[in-house]
Amino acid sequence: MERRRRWAASGRLPPGIAARFTLAEQAVLALVAAETVRRKDCRLAVGHLAAIVGVAETTVRNAIREAAKLGLVTVEERRVTGFRNDTNIVRIVSGEWTSWLRLARKGAVRGTHFSLPQKGGCKSPQRTPTQVLDLRESGKTEPKESCREAADDLKRSGLAGIHAGRGAGRAMR
Repeated sequence: MERRRRWAASGRLPPGIAARFTLAEQAVLALVAAETVRRKDCRLAVGHLAAIVGVAETTVRNAIREAAKLGLVTVEERRVTGFRNDTNIVRIVSGEWTSWLRLARKGAVRGTHFSLPQKGGCKSPQRTPTQVLDLRESGKTEPKESCREAADDLKRSGLAGIHAGRGAGRAMR
């Protein structure tokens, strides 16, 4: 299940195309896309595709059949004799999908990784001056002597009429 989810979330299918398939079928088509990017077409056997992605062979057949029906891929069958067949060749023919894969490849520079800055992170060439306010220097957070001095409205009202319970009102008088 984890392999299936990882393949489906790999970003090899455009969202518009991925919405038409189940999670397992998305995983199969993502592997087909990965092989297509690597070798220009996918020549893996159905059982091999199923084993790599972690789905059943029927799911692989259904995904490729549905993608062919929608006009996303072509499947070239290679019959050898009556009982022997070579693996099918699956090619991506959808313009949307191929351009999506081309955009994904633009990030990698011909098989190498990105060249990151030496210290890492993202630093802007022109920094903005940011002043950090020190609350101790502003004088607004000086501690008050008592709780009543902290609240301005209580200082003005004189004797506070706060009652905690039944007998609290008589104790304050």
